Amino acid sequence: MRMTISLSQNRTLIAGLSKAEKRSRDWIVFLPESAADFQTGSRSELVRLIGRGLAAHFNFLTINKPGVGPRKVDREAFERSFRRHYRVKDALAAMKAVIPPGDRIYLVGYSEGAYLAPEIARLDRRVMALAMIGGGTRGWLKEELSNARPREKAAVQRKIREIQKHKTSTEKWMAFSYATWHSYREDRTLEALKKLRRPALAILGSRDRTIDLKSTLNDLKRLAERKPIQIEVLPRCGHSFNGHWAPVGRALREFLRTP
Repeated sequence: MRMTISLSQNRTLIAGLSKAEKRSRDWIVFLPESAADFQTGSRSELVRLIGRGLAAHFNFLTINKPGVGPRKVDREAFERSFRRHYRVKDALAAMKAVIPPGDRIYLVGYSEGAYLAPEIARLDRRVMALAMIGGGTRGWLKEELSNARPREKAAVQRKIREIQKHKTSTEKWMAFSYATWHSYREDRTLEALKKLRRPALAILGSRDRTIDLKSTLNDLKRLAERKPIQIEVLPRCGHSFNGHWAPVGRALREFLRTP
């Protein structure tokens, strides 16, 4: 099933959803990566994520990005909404429109969605637990500087200063506009995790070079000393998790059975 969700600033997104065969008040809500194709929210998508047995107990909602449609992407609409504050507000709007009051939500965020999940969880009391797949804890510009090779540091620092001067520009750097980079500059994921009281699972690839893996692990380990945060690091796995979705599914199944 597809549902068009009305958003602020005359924007819309298409949510994909499906219900469990037997009545359920539990929902898996999937927050996809930044470059995700259109997702239908079908039972088969949920089965691929968490397995057939557990999927039978959950309704499923996947929140497509504004501008992402079943046949094409409206690039202008996509770019206009590719700002962190919009991503958070849009997810909350979709959950409010689709999921009845009193139902329980289990967030699963992948890549960009993982960065957003803790902040969204804090703003909707129905969220019982969240899983973050391939997401970091720090601002994106900081991560790029941290991951840069020594000979690249100066160039990255210059680019960061340029982005800070032109923070609303749609000029691109590494596929994202300056405005997008600027909107993700702060450590809002880390700050949300510090205030979070729900159980959380972080699944990371040991070879991920997109996020700042070292800072992410250090942050999560410190937080896990006093918060219900589990950390799963998959060996020989990069940011895309290609060839590693089976262990991701196992980790999700174990986690979702325990909150």
